[in-house]
Amino acid sequence: MSTNSLDLLFLTPSGETLPSVRFRVLPFVELGRARGLAVDWRRAPKAIHQRLAFLLTLPPARVVVIQQKLFAPWELALIRRRCQKLVYDVDDALWALHPAEVGQPGSAEKSAKIKARFAHTCANVDLVIAGNDYLAEHAREQQQNVFVLPTLLDTDKYTPPPPDASGVGAFRVGWMGTSGNLFFLPEVLRQLAPHRERLDVRIVSDAPYEDELHEMVRFERWSPTLEADQLRGFEAGLMPLTDDEYTRGKCGFKILQYMACGAVPVASAVGFNTQILTHGHDGLLVRQPSDWAAHILALAGDRDQLERMAANARFTVVQRFSLNSMAPQLWNALGL
Repeated sequence: MSTNSLDLLFLTPSGETLPSVRFRVLPFVELGRARGLAVDWRRAPKAIHQRLAFLLTLPPARVVVIQQKLFAPWELALIRRRCQKLVYDVDDALWALHPAEVGQPGSAEKSAKIKARFAHTCANVDLVIAGNDYLAEHAREQQQNVFVLPTLLDTDKYTPPPPDASGVGAFRVGWMGTSGNLFFLPEVLRQLAPHRERLDVRIVSDAPYEDELHEMVRFERWSPTLEADQLRGFEAGLMPLTDDEYTRGKCGFKILQYMACGAVPVASAVGFNTQILTHGHDGLLVRQPSDWAAHILALAGDRDQLERMAANARFTVVQRFSLNSMAPQLWNALGL
């Protein structure tokens, strides 16, 4: 696209394989263009000397949406000069450290830096778009103009398998996610290990799981083109989380993917997970470690229950989280 003025420009912290870019940016670039808007997206360079040149050559836009990236105050000021309306889109607790980072060398300094940048960003934009109520609550400490938009899914692309594709062999339990979140899996596998003969445990990620009990899982390398088929291979989908500031900011997108593709989610009763799922209706919530095995075995032993909950899960995601039904809310919020 030329450097003529845009209607909407997204600035992202990473490329198109990052989940937040794939699901909170690229679909809206496509939908915006279909509406006749001039829409583009740019990945901000990681190196600071490259970012200066990048920011100075941004095309002017009516609206700029910064997706997740915590720019320095001087960088934010440069972006502000390129647009009429500046928006911050957040779907993670970016002011909090990942649980795996807590207590590591330099973590206190990093924590202070990201908290200050998050607060400054929220205070100096015109609108914050938050992926859930918990994130919105934190943004409102600095910014009154906050709009809640869950991460949405194209439920025409993410669909269940044919009915005859399930019910044969070991019960298929899956987890899909980026390798940084493999951290959450050992506790679940410890609970499932005594029942491993009944289960086919699959992990789909960008890197193999090499931690405790790695021998009981089957690894599949994640692929953007195969993702929906990989999800259709699960009968139940796992979303384990610790309960802390970082995880309470999670928007439960993994759960939505499972639900759309016919897998019953079994998820920690943490944060937004509890707002997506109705326990026993369209998923199962885990409140203590032993629940992982109890819930999985209950699904494995009762195919009628499994199929009923999978159908309910699909209905929930189409009604509440589908891209086509919810996208107009974004255009209204942005004034486009």
